[in-house]
Amino acid sequence: MSDISEKVLAITVQVLGPASRRFLERQTKFHLDGLEFDDLKKEHIPELAKWVGISAQLIVDEKKASQLADKIKNLS
Repeated sequence: MSDISEKVLAITVQVLGPASRRFLERQTKFHLDGLEFDDLKKEHIPELAKWVGISAQLIVDEKKASQLADKIKNLS
C-alpha cells in the first residue's frame, strides 16, 4: 500500500469505520479509471476527494462527508 493510501485510509476510518477500505477501493476503481486503491498517488487526491465527498453522503450526513473530502483534499 502506498504512503498516500495509508493516510487516506486512516482519515476515512475516523468517519466511516471498518467499511472504509472497501469504500475507498470502490471509489478508486469506478471513478479513477480502475485504479487500485493501494496504488494511489498524490495526483489522484483531488479527484478522489471529490468522489468521496459525493459518495460518503449516502452513508453519513452531508457535513461529515464534506469534512472528510476536505481532509483528504488537504493531503495533496
